[in-house]
Amino acid sequence: MKILLRFIFNSMLLLPAVTSAGGSAIIHWSNPGDYKDIKAPVGTQERFQAQTFAELESHMQKLASSLPDGQKLEMTVTDLDLAGDLRRSDIIQGYSDIRLIKEMFPAKIRFNYRLVDIDGNILKQGNESLKSMPPGSAAGMRFSASNRLSTEKRMLKNWFTRTIKQGG
Repeated sequence: MKILLRFIFNSMLLLPAVTSAGGSAIIHWSNPGDYKDIKAPVGTQERFQAQTFAELESHMQKLASSLPDGQKLEMTVTDLDLAGDLRRSDIIQGYSDIRLIKEMFPAKIRFNYRLVDIDGNILKQGNESLKSMPPGSAAGMRFSASNRLSTEKRMLKNWFTRTIKQGG
């Protein structure tokens, strides 16, 4: 039993080394006060903004982990417009804002990026202006209450796959 416990403990110590293999992502949020729409529907603006940025950073980190070892995706976000639009609602205990998700309110994000190798050599770079869907189409505007920012994550995943992974 002691040997089994020691094996499990030692395996857990090695876990961070195993999961850190692959690439990484670093996101810089440039002047977020100037972003078009990252308004909090409930709670404080600071907390909502921090949670939104952390969730998008985690998503990009997960995508970047599929890159070859040592590659790093550096992104500087210059504008963010979350999917939907805030509307005042008195349905939920008094007045509060809700985010209304409709095709007329697509998610948008502008950023510049660099993909560098382990030695710091630039493999790819560019400026992007992404929009979650073509005008007049409901494709890509599915909302999931259990998956916050699903539209934004899908949009970034499509860009990552098309531009970074496939070299587009």
